[in-house]
Amino acid sequence: MPSDDFFVASFEKLQRMGHVGANPNPATGGRLRPRTTRFPTGKDGRRLFKPRKVENFNSILGREIKKQGWQKPLAAGWIMGQWPSVVGHDIAAHTKIEMVKGSTLFITCDSTAWATNLRLMQRRILQTIAEMIGPNIITQLKIFGPKPPSWRKGRLHVKGRGPRDTYG
Repeated sequence: MPSDDFFVASFEKLQRMGHVGANPNPATGGRLRPRTTRFPTGKDGRRLFKPRKVENFNSILGREIKKQGWQKPLAAGWIMGQWPSVVGHDIAAHTKIEMVKGSTLFITCDSTAWATNLRLMQRRILQTIAEMIGPNIITQLKIFGPKPPSWRKGRLHVKGRGPRDTYG
């Protein structure tokens, strides 16, 4: 069991620290000094509001897209949705994006003439895409004309190349 000297020394130590006093103040709940607020105040004594630094939604979303690695899929979806603004409404009316595979954009056209013109404009289209979504996301265009008609009709089919004298 501790001696009485131990209790006296502990009491004196608490008195020096200000935890125990001979005359506690009943208005402050027994504390010797009232608690002081550490909040900054204005000229009228009211507490000043602390400005909150909140990130905007765009920066949070951009960071999450980079973290998840969604840049290329989102860019491909954006190109498919905004194709008329990328190439213009006249060209978009005669072309259709089939798919994006890797960094290649597959496009089909209404006619072979439109496909040829699009191949001639390929460099400018790639530059426009790079300006809009960023470099090295779409690096190549595969442009196709319309699909030829199929001569396979029905379940019963005779093997062969089909009529050859029609395109004479």
